[in-house]
Amino acid sequence: MLDPSPHESLDWQVLLAALAECTATSRGRQCALTLTPLECIDDVVATFDALEELGALRDLDVHLPIGGISDIAAPVHNASKGSTLDADELCIAGATLDALRTISVKLEAHGDDAPVLAALAARIEIDALLCDDLTLAFDATGRLSESTYPQLAELRASIAALHKDIRATLDSLVGGDELGEVLQDNYWTLRENRYVLPIKAHAKRWDIGIVHGTSGTGRTAFVEPHQVVMLNNRLRLAEGALAAEEHRILSQLSAALGHCAPEILPALDAAEELDLHSARERFAEKLSATRPIVADDGAIKLVGARHPVLALRGVSVVPNDLLLSADHPALVVSGPNAGGKTVALKTIGLCALLVRHGCFIPADQRSRVDFFEHIASAIGDQQTIEGDESSFSAHLRLVDAMMREAHHGSLLLFDEIASGTDPAQGAALAHAVLERMLEAGARVVVTTHFARLKGLASIDDRFAVAAMQYLDGAPTYRVLPGAVGESHAFGMARRIGMEESLLARASDLMDAGERDISRALEALEAERERAREAAEEAERLRAEIATEAAELATQRARVAARSKELEHEGAEAFLQRLTKAEEAIGKVVADLQSGATHAKAEAARVAVDAMRGLVPVRAAPPVEAPATLAVGDRVRLRSMGTVGEVIAIGDGGVQVRAGGLTVNTKPEALERLGAALPPRRPITHKPGKKSKKNKKGRDRSEVAPPDLKQAVRFPGNTLDMRGMRVDEGYDEADRFFDRAVLQGQDVVFLLHGHGTGALKQGLRGWLRQSAHVSQFAPARADQGGDAYTVVLLGG
Repeated sequence: MLDPSPHESLDWQVLLAALAECTATSRGRQCALTLTPLECIDDVVATFDALEELGALRDLDVHLPIGGISDIAAPVHNASKGSTLDADELCIAGATLDALRTISVKLEAHGDDAPVLAALAARIEIDALLCDDLTLAFDATGRLSESTYPQLAELRASIAALHKDIRATLDSLVGGDELGEVLQDNYWTLRENRYVLPIKAHAKRWDIGIVHGTSGTGRTAFVEPHQVVMLNNRLRLAEGALAAEEHRILSQLSAALGHCAPEILPALDAAEELDLHSARERFAEKLSATRPIVADDGAIKLVGARHPVLALRGVSVVPNDLLLSADHPALVVSGPNAGGKTVALKTIGLCALLVRHGCFIPADQRSRVDFFEHIASAIGDQQTIEGDESSFSAHLRLVDAMMREAHHGSLLLFDEIASGTDPAQGAALAHAVLERMLEAGARVVVTTHFARLKGLASIDDRFAVAAMQYLDGAPTYRVLPGAVGESHAFGMARRIGMEESLLARASDLMDAGERDISRALEALEAERERAREAAEEAERLRAEIATEAAELATQRARVAARSKELEHEGAEAFLQRLTKAEEAIGKVVADLQSGATHAKAEAARVAVDAMRGLVPVRAAPPVEAPATLAVGDRVRLRSMGTVGEVIAIGDGGVQVRAGGLTVNTKPEALERLGAALPPRRPITHKPGKKSKKNKKGRDRSEVAPPDLKQAVRFPGNTLDMRGMRVDEGYDEADRFFDRAVLQGQDVVFLLHGHGTGALKQGLRGWLRQSAHVSQFAPARADQGGDAYTVVLLGG
């Protein structure tokens, strides 16, 4: 069997500790520190959905009081066995139940926005009466409430009065002459919960009162004066009565709490799971993590991935692309020491572990990490002094165990596999082990300096290679997919300052073949870098061309817009001239009416004809019937401009419903706008209520569809309803809709203002039922804001 802590070499516990810091409850923290993998891919998908739902609720300003939940499992269990809990335990239990009930209510109200979380909240069933009893039982200081239990107020008042009387009596004795000679000091204190005075030891035999002890030196006796003995007795009796009444109340509350234990304990489990979801969501924010695609094909496609531990520490990490697939189930990573091979290897392993435990990964959202049942790694030195094993033998023992447990659904990671022995034998052994693991269906990632393993991709299609970039004598920590990396041992030695003569001697000691391979790899890396630079230059030029094309398109749009502006300005100038001409014609007509002559009439006719000649007359385009029409199509009546819906097609023509009207017309009188709109799913609505439907079954959402967002408000399509009563507003809006339909208006605005909100809320509720209305929404800021409601007519 493998090490019981198989992920220690991946620093998995560091991530679990960081996740635990994101929890809000003690139970959640403990669960995060010992987090177990999810059972199947469906659990992963559901967990990811829950994390996104938490983000959506936060955007809606919905806050869940998870931090108000304490671990009350033990007190609840004790209460169920008949124990009486103390006030602190019951007070904490009440606060916890109140938080659980609040969470349940909020998630139930947002069931459409957060279905996974709502299903989790369904497991939280809290007795409302018990919750209220516990909440009202205690005041802000945690004492049993006097307003809820008036008998406690009476008992406490009696006790306070007795304390006052006793202290007043003692103050008079201390300040008087009666005991002045025998008082050790001018104060009173408590002994055995009874009020006493410090009396000089020689006077304790005098009949002053009851002695309750002496000081450590024996010089002072603490005496309860006869004057307060009866008062002290009454005080003790009153305190006993108060304690008995408080115990009676606490016993009742404890019994009620214990009776509900079968519902409370599962609710605490659900809250623990909810806390873990919330912690995962906050943890993703810390990592700048995103949701990956998850399947069960054993594929990994990391895009711009960062090592999670380094990202968590705020280290600037070079993002890399890493790939495993069914076609290439093994990846061999090569390159120089300290070049980032192990970081890349751990990045793959940790991302797979994060997904297996329901967490997002620090990579681009295009990334994919499939569900792996079994993840194991052999990283670092496994030498054990107690086991009397060398590093190599310990490494082989672990590799053998991993090989024996390899199967489809395994992800196996090896750092410098089979190193530490003869390179030829080690490489051959590693090759055989990798083949056996692939035959078992596992996915394998290995780092190596062995030339034999670097070349596997050229003889076995199951292997892919990647190299760590080494540029200008130093590693860049960037992964180059499809490349083979040189170890750069001489370059690394040169960087740390070894003598050139020593490096030259080492080069001479290499055989010719080794030198040629090393030089070839270095030349290949240099050529690959030139190719990369050329590709970056080509990409830069492409981006420049795209930018210039976009600027050119923008300039063309500006020219077209300016052309329309000039056309509009010309039209306005023409209208102004036409208006002046009409005024002149009016004067001519007035002159004719005051004293008409043939000459004046002819002059007026000529002037009018001249102005009419300035009006451009455009030939009407030929009207063609739509190629096809079907019931349910949205159409526009050409003569009225009204938008409606085809409800019937026959030999006698087409029946169209527009608003509250049904029109029989010919096909050529219609313009087809498209197929019937699919029902819109409500996006925002009041918590806990379903969106209402109109008579045709369409959902009416108060989220503006595209045609409402683009609507323009002007006096002709706006009804000012400010000052109207709600019932008066219904009638006025109905008449306004009828007029709008007849005038061919599709979109209208209702100005109801803010006021008390009664008119606005009443109208929007009424709009959901109106046969005229297809959609409605609060107006956008540039349309006038929430003081207006924009309405799409058409039923």
